[in-house]
Amino acid sequence: MRKSAKERSVTVRLPRISGSSDAVYVSVGERSWRIKRGCEVTIPLCAYDVLRNSELAEDRAVSYMETIR
Repeated sequence: MRKSAKERSVTVRLPRISGSSDAVYVSVGERSWRIKRGCEVTIPLCAYDVLRNSELAEDRAVSYMETIR
């Protein structure tokens, strides 16, 4: 799959987290990115959506775990 010439992109900076790996792997279809923590990088909007959905899912999981304690 070739990158679209008009594909939208966003600039992100993932926080460095003690005890975590220094990069985050994101895959969409046949494309993948290794996004280094602590560095400002430009990624396609589809990769950003995956990161955002992952963050929302983790937040929901934490909220759920707090309700069953």
